[in-house]
Amino acid sequence: MSIDTSLVCSKLQQGRETIVALCSHIDDDAWRWRPAVGKWSLLEVINHLADEEKDDFRKRIDLLVHQPGAPWPAIDPEGWSVSRKYNEQDPAASLQRFVQERAASLEWLAQLRSVDWDATYAHQSGPLRAGDLLLSWMVHDDLHGRQMLRIQHERALHMAVPYSAAYAGAW
Repeated sequence: MSIDTSLVCSKLQQGRETIVALCSHIDDDAWRWRPAVGKWSLLEVINHLADEEKDDFRKRIDLLVHQPGAPWPAIDPEGWSVSRKYNEQDPAASLQRFVQERAASLEWLAQLRSVDWDATYAHQSGPLRAGDLLLSWMVHDDLHGRQMLRIQHERALHMAVPYSAAYAGAW
């Protein structure tokens, strides 16, 4: 099946703009605040997004379409948050790193030609096609954008104790 990569690029550009907008006017405390033990901060989410650009989606699709059968490098998105000290990074630099990695991804995608989107990798969770990875990449920003909104919502509620936001409606 053929996939229009210009539509994919448009969705990824939209995701970049949404993520950047969600990060505007955030102070340092808000960047690093976690809603609960084991939950990510906004800074951890943005660093995760940057690393996923470079070390997961772009790299794995590239291997699958240009070197079918080549083993994929191991990834550890949850572990990277700790080992790469996401919450200790500079917020502005982290956001800029995401923007730069996304720009590199968009440039790379725009150059793809005659891709076999049905090329399949025998992943531990089951067969993954290049098209499956591409679709997952496209919706990844949506998932984390929702997460970022939730973090900001939960922080607002936390900061407003003892007051209630029930009047606004249910989350």
